[in-house]
Amino acid sequence: MTLASVTDLPSVFDGIEAVCFDAFGALVEITDPQAPFVPLFRALPSAKQRELKHRVLREDRPFEDWPTVLGVDVSGFALLDVLERLIIETSSIVLRPSMANIWTRLRTKGLRLAVCSNLASDYGTTLRNSLPDPPDVLALSYKVGSIMPEPEIYAHVLDGLKLDPAKVLFVGNTPRAGIKGLRAARMMALHVEDLKQIMASESRS
Repeated sequence: MTLASVTDLPSVFDGIEAVCFDAFGALVEITDPQAPFVPLFRALPSAKQRELKHRVLREDRPFEDWPTVLGVDVSGFALLDVLERLIIETSSIVLRPSMANIWTRLRTKGLRLAVCSNLASDYGTTLRNSLPDPPDVLALSYKVGSIMPEPEIYAHVLDGLKLDPAKVLFVGNTPRAGIKGLRAARMMALHVEDLKQIMASESRS
């Protein structure tokens, strides 16, 4: 007997003991995007732009620390612009439609839930606060030190859940980081819109 048959979940959950969501675009969304780091990037020489692009999602640093870390002078006006944009953008982070119901249903059916995300440290608190309840594993790129689709961040999820890849369903929304990267790592992956349709169809049946 499968887990899906025991819990009345759709058959896509056969053998699945946990679901891991890619955060932005799958589980939550930014409703008022502001491109907050643009003023900071514009203030940097090209070599430092490349360095920041590589490091900003992999290191636990607030935005105001980056000029010192990179050894570059950035005007207070540019940093204030970043701050204002960040405040607006992070304030607009909300759960995507129907995802609260899906999260709650999976939770009540006994599945463990995880969240995996590429994000700068300035977004961490808001992301946590936007979730229906604390996930069993929260793999944030700036904490783990790697980004999707790098295998280290997926390994962090599996280590935290203490499960084999075949028992975890990853739900994403981007072909490279959310779907292709996971399948290349031999993990089960499903697009969030497919999950929504499956869950909606099952609820109507």
